[in-house]
Amino acid sequence: MVAADRISNLHEEILHHIMSFLSFSEAIRMSVLSKRLNSVWRTFPLPVIEFDQELFEEKSKRPLDEMLDSVSERNIQKMSRFSDYTEDFLRRRGPDSFLRKFKLRTHCVFDVDRCVDYALENRVQELDIRSDKEENFSSLGRIVSINPEVFAAKSIRVLKLSGLELGIQKLILTDSLIEELSINHCDSLETVRVFSDKLVFFELRCGPRLLDIEIDSPNLQSLTFDGGDELTEEFRKINLGDLESLKSLSLRNAEIVIDLWIKENLSKLIGLENLSIEGCLYSSNVQISHPRLKNIEFLNCTEAVDLELVTPNLVSLCCSGIRPSSIRLTSTSTQCEVRISLKKKTKGFLILA
Repeated sequence: MVAADRISNLHEEILHHIMSFLSFSEAIRMSVLSKRLNSVWRTFPLPVIEFDQELFEEKSKRPLDEMLDSVSERNIQKMSRFSDYTEDFLRRRGPDSFLRKFKLRTHCVFDVDRCVDYALENRVQELDIRSDKEENFSSLGRIVSINPEVFAAKSIRVLKLSGLELGIQKLILTDSLIEELSINHCDSLETVRVFSDKLVFFELRCGPRLLDIEIDSPNLQSLTFDGGDELTEEFRKINLGDLESLKSLSLRNAEIVIDLWIKENLSKLIGLENLSIEGCLYSSNVQISHPRLKNIEFLNCTEAVDLELVTPNLVSLCCSGIRPSSIRLTSTSTQCEVRISLKKKTKGFLILA
């Protein structure tokens, strides 16, 4: 006598409620128990889908892996299982009208476009694709490219790409609906131009090939640029438009002469409150005059330089690694905190005016 399957006969809403208490892997295992449960799984609303290869490998270790002759063979097995898992997961899903966020973290090559296409087809709002560089997988290559349509997708509000080969040298972003954009270590880029009224947060970390940057986004509030530790063959061009809403600006290893760059750009950043500069090039004198700046950082800069600051609302000044001949503070708040941390003993003086 065959026992009755009472669970499969429950109403769909009840089965969805049961699945809401399960992890992804538990829900998938439940979905293969019957055709009815598989159908219910296809319509189960998932606001977030996340694939993490590292976590997957920890949970799916097999004794056979250690018996394979080479590291490359073991990694091929791991890559194949992870690829099969993601493909099977997406194949069992129907349209996800509730999908808000799609996140993928991997360190080897597999069909990334399949994941990206699925996210775009379901009008995902936040897309986060990250490729970790891992020595053991170097022989298998890296993710080669992703669908460039992600930059023009009408549904995406948050886009984070890391460690990818984008397959393009020039990125021009216009009329985009993206509000938060993060591009980290996507080293094929040589030119980035961003003209967007919607962009609020922009983080750009790159390699030495990126030399030409232009940003004109009037509602941008936070901008972070990191040029990495590898030197470029020539100075970068970083041109900013009238970013009236910009409040926080961070430049690290930008390969620009900072005092000249400040003269050309700072006056256009009328709302700026926080400025951080690390590892940039200096001439003998840096002058900053700004009515709203509250926090200024000069970090890991080795050239001897005179700093002259006309900043009436300044509350914090931090100099680390720099060797200032003098620091002149003019029209500065009496509440201003000054912190100077030098790697070597140096002579200098501080003037408050």
